[in-house]
Amino acid sequence: MSAREKSIAAVTEIAALLRPGMSSAEALALADGRLRALGSQRNWHPTIVRFGEDTTCTSREPGDPTRRLRQDDIVFIDIGPVWDGYEGDYGDTFVFGDDEAHLRCAQAARAAFTEARAAWVDGASGVDLYTLAEAAAQRHGCTLVREMAGHRVSDFPHALYGRHKLAQAGFAPGDGLWVLEIQVRDQVLPIGAFFEDVLMSRTC
Repeated sequence: MSAREKSIAAVTEIAALLRPGMSSAEALALADGRLRALGSQRNWHPTIVRFGEDTTCTSREPGDPTRRLRQDDIVFIDIGPVWDGYEGDYGDTFVFGDDEAHLRCAQAARAAFTEARAAWVDGASGVDLYTLAEAAAQRHGCTLVREMAGHRVSDFPHALYGRHKLAQAGFAPGDGLWVLEIQVRDQVLPIGAFFEDVLMSRTC
């Protein structure tokens, strides 16, 4: 719970420090510097900060480090800090300006997460969660990025406890052990959005 809470707070702080005109490379350096200042010893996965068209890229696809944050833009931040030996993993999307397509895309990622989490509370399997998330994304004019499939999380490194993908789990994931990872792409425009959090029966 502590690692999760610190991760959520860190993403919020990093987003508040972003300014139009900065490059993706500058934003990434700012994010990692903020994580160290907050007490994270290391990252279990590289920090990701994506602007504009780069929000369509998965974590394994390189973004453009020279891309500049615009006054009206869409941004996602995905962090994987280690706090006192425990992995945090949280990501969210932020909209600069009031572009309706940006707002809709960001909402699509959150809605897909919320609907899938509600089904998990009722006992749905990992496979079912991503089927539901896909349908939710489509209702918001987006497509679910299936390559982002969720994973186990634990004390560092979680690979010692399981390398399984949540989207392939034919069972109901355990409370506090799995990250539901949602990335969507707009069906028409070159923009995307991201939201992830640990599946927990209590969220605050």
